[in-house]
This record gives sequence, structure tokens and C-alpha cells, in this order.
Amino acid sequence: MEQVLEEKLHIAQDGDAVAREQVLDAGKPFVLHVASTFCKRKLEWGRDDELSVSLIAFDEAINRYSKEKQIPFMAYARLVIKSRLKDLFRKEAKHKTVSLEQNAYPESEKLHSPAEANQAWENHLNEIAARERQEEISEFGKLLKQYGLSYEELVSAAPKHSDTRETLIYSAWQLANDLQLMNQLLSKKRMPISELSLLTGLKRKNLERGRRYIVAMALLFYYRQNYIYIYSYLKLTNWGKGAS
Repeated sequence: MEQVLEEKLHIAQDGDAVAREQVLDAGKPFVLHVASTFCKRKLEWGRDDELSVSLIAFDEAINRYSKEKQIPFMAYARLVIKSRLKDLFRKEAKHKTVSLEQNAYPESEKLHSPAEANQAWENHLNEIAARERQEEISEFGKLLKQYGLSYEELVSAAPKHSDTRETLIYSAWQLANDLQLMNQLLSKKRMPISELSLLTGLKRKNLERGRRYIVAMALLFYYRQNYIYIYSYLKLTNWGKGAS
């Protein structure tokens, strides 16, 4: 999906219908994940209205998004999907039907100009995004702690040389995408070094030396839909194209 977004998102925003369909199709697993998590139940395409609403919201996010928002596209899309689902649930609960922009604010703060309402809604999303960032950092820190790791350790364990970093990122990416090995890591809280060495062709001593970094990055890759801000930040600043 990431490759499609990188290549097609701006093209889709410029009006290319084929590119938009490609982005929508690539985004369906993400839409399903966000909607199912939000609704706290398993959803199915063609059966649940929540998914139709969520896909429309994803399409809306394509239209609205710009890098100037300083929010990763996936995080922005998640915010829009959640907002539209909340709106759906309000209507289903037979509450007073109010627009998404109006619902974000108390009665005294509601704005009448469409431009003002739109800006207010975007500001509201930015506030939510700021909270999500902090929550995400806290939650990932708790996850790391389960494996005897911390942010401080990762700073010291991060490879200084790009070649070494890309090698460890490659190892973490392979680990995260091998279901059997990842299940071993998740269940035993220990990196399967021998098996990972066979999978990647890298020496055990090199894997052992980079163990903390590999484990942390493998967890981030595996749960990347839950840690969008951290994943996007590290992809831009840390590993370059190592895991693309």
C-alpha cells in the first residue's frame, strides 16, 4: 500500500480516476482495520454499512489531504474515517442530525460560513492528531517494555552508519513479514536468531549485536497500522529506503 500511496496519491488528487481507484483499492485493508477497530467487531465488505462509510471517508481524505497539514496521510485518513463513523452512529441512534463540522464544537462556537466551518473542522482534527501522537508514543513505549526495551535504549542502540542501519532494518522487515518467526517473537519475547540468520543470510553475531534495534523495528513494522506517526517519522528520518 505504501508504494501505491507514494506513487499515486498526488496523481489521484490531480484528478486521475485510474490512480484514485488504485489508491482506494490499496487502502481497503487499512480501511477495514480502522473501521473494525473503531467498531470493536469484525466487519465484512458488502455486508456492513460501516465499511461503505469508511471507504467514502478514505476517498474524502484523498481530496482533503496535503503535506502542509504535517500529519501522515494514513493518520489523517484514520481521523476522517473515525469522524464519519461517529456521525453515522449519531444518526443511527436517532440523535439530532448535525454536520460533522458542527458536531465538533459546542453550540456557542458553531460557525455559519462554510469556509470557517471547514477550517474549524481541520483545526479540530489537528487537536485530535496531537493527542493521538502522544498516546501512540506512550503505547509503543509500553509495548517495548514488554520486551525489556525502552526509548532510551533504542537511541543508544540505533546504528550510526547507514549501511549497518539498512542491514538491521532489512532483518527487522523480514522478521515482521514472516508469520512463524514473528509469532515466536511475540509469544516468547525473544528474537529467533538462528531462524532469522537462515532467513536473511546474515551472521548470528551481527544479528545479536543489533538485537534490540531489530526487535523494536520488527514490532513497529508488524503493528505499523497502530503506530502511524512513529512509523512515518522514522521512515523519513531514520532508515531511508531500507524497508520500502
